[in-house]
Amino acid sequence: MNVVIFTEVFSPYISGISTYAEVLRKGLESRGNKVIIVASSLHTTQSSISRGVIRCPAKRSWNKYGYECKDINDVHVIRFLRKFEPDIVHILTDTKIGYMGIAIADRFHCPTVFSVIDNYADRFSDNSKLLWKIKTFFEKRHFCDMLDNAQAITSSNKRAALFIRHAGRKRKVLLTPVATDKKRFDYKNTNRQAKLKMRKKLGIPSRATVAVFAGDLTVAKNIEFMLNVFRRQLRYEDNIHLLIVGGGTESEYLRVHCNKHHLNDRVHFAGVLAHSVMPEVLSSCDIYVCSADDGLLSMSFAEAMACGLPVLVKEDKEKFVYSMIKHGMNGFVYQDESTFTKYLKKMSFFSEGEKEKLRYIVRHSLNNLNCTYMAKCMEKVYLNASDAYHPKETLVGFDDDQLM
Repeated sequence: MNVVIFTEVFSPYISGISTYAEVLRKGLESRGNKVIIVASSLHTTQSSISRGVIRCPAKRSWNKYGYECKDINDVHVIRFLRKFEPDIVHILTDTKIGYMGIAIADRFHCPTVFSVIDNYADRFSDNSKLLWKIKTFFEKRHFCDMLDNAQAITSSNKRAALFIRHAGRKRKVLLTPVATDKKRFDYKNTNRQAKLKMRKKLGIPSRATVAVFAGDLTVAKNIEFMLNVFRRQLRYEDNIHLLIVGGGTESEYLRVHCNKHHLNDRVHFAGVLAHSVMPEVLSSCDIYVCSADDGLLSMSFAEAMACGLPVLVKEDKEKFVYSMIKHGMNGFVYQDESTFTKYLKKMSFFSEGEKEKLRYIVRHSLNNLNCTYMAKCMEKVYLNASDAYHPKETLVGFDDDQLM
């Protein structure tokens, strides 16, 4: 198949969506498919294509990425894709580039798949309830436009079906896994000296137990919960540190929060880092932590676990990642601040030898979660969309537990 993936942001922009697109492309190509990524960029004035990526001119925007595609009817993109002859359009966002995807699918008469990656109601933080309602109203409309124009809907989280119902639509969601490039994300690629060097660079003590979070710093990620754990439950003497990687609408607020409560000696903000250094960053830490309530995409979980980090995740059976966790073996499930603290302290008591054994167990618990398997599952979604777009006598079916 010739697949065109539309994502507002792509590497070097760091986010779960851009990583998802990159990993999916690698998996699809490994199975003989041809893939082109279409993304927007602030660093170009005319659309161009290089190494299978079309980058379109972008303008500043108040959406969660900070920018969006300028022209959804870009003639250069149309010319590039006319030569490619797409069979399927896969849209990862309901921003302007998502509308470009709809327009391209209509122009080239091919089916559309839409991946539900986040909840439109959680994209903004504003002190004005009226302004929040106005922004959310428009986000809901964009979200519904994607749903209404897609032949198949996919997500890695069962909760996506709930978001769709709240948006006033009744659509089935095909569950697909997330994965990572296990060759790149492997703790064995980083020796002890490199780990110590990375910790020094990040300002983290060499002997500390380090919990890490990587992702967009938005309200939906609930980072303040973790900061409150460090403020109320942990002491400096526990020698447990928190590394926060990423940027977003809550960055400044979280930094001010740390200053106010004197947490800067234990909480470290690395800012936005290049994705190429993340394997080394993750391998220099001890446990991956997440306190998001309604997050849908879990790319960072897969990357952390590939690097051998057990994950500390809130109890939530709706998340795909939850099915990956074997409590006490490759991760821990918490319910509140006290249990979150309990497992952080448990990790701090492990010896270096015990941590190494745990890394081995965690990484090998992901044996079936790779980019090829992820692509194989997505191919079934593409076939489902094709059958819905071009009805045939025999339809490709899915197991009942894949449908919601």
